[in-house]
Amino acid sequence: MSAPETAVAPTFRVNGLVFVLGLVVLGLGAGVLLYRWRAGQVASTIERDLATLPQEPEARLQRWLDDYGNVIVQQALVQLRYEAQKPWILSHTRGSERNAPAQEVWGIDLGELGDGLVRREQLAIVVELPRARLLEHGPILGDKVRNVPHFAPDAPAYDADARVRGIVEWSLAKVGRSLGRDVPGATLVVRTQGASGG
Repeated sequence: MSAPETAVAPTFRVNGLVFVLGLVVLGLGAGVLLYRWRAGQVASTIERDLATLPQEPEARLQRWLDDYGNVIVQQALVQLRYEAQKPWILSHTRGSERNAPAQEVWGIDLGELGDGLVRREQLAIVVELPRARLLEHGPILGDKVRNVPHFAPDAPAYDADARVRGIVEWSLAKVGRSLGRDVPGATLVVRTQGASGG
């Protein structure tokens, strides 16, 4: 005698690939919705900030300097320093042989910078650096040494200030261009406090 047959009800099964694709679509959709919601909030904040900007170019430039300019310039200078222990912008070296113990190392010491480094003069943001000078005697090491010009002791004097200004101007070039777009007629000027030998 055989056992009676029982009917088995069919079960619903989800295909694994379809399930994973559904999760991906749900995740991407949620990301798009979150992005659109957040972008709307950011746009509203920007519109409110733009509405509070002064209309006069000099006042607008002062607001830029107070809100962003000092921090941007300081950060650019930090990135230019030779190393953390020697916060220098190097202009050149001078000696009978590169990296000899008696080699002169010229540049500016960022550790000596005061609070008056960045200021506004009419429609110009002025970055005033100290005069380039002899920083120490000895070799300089690391990757940055390749970018530092070296001169023999009897070579004509080199304009260390112009070299330092050029390095800082190069570092802040994008800032100067965007500043001119934000405040028509505004410029960024890098100065040193005097001429140096070397």
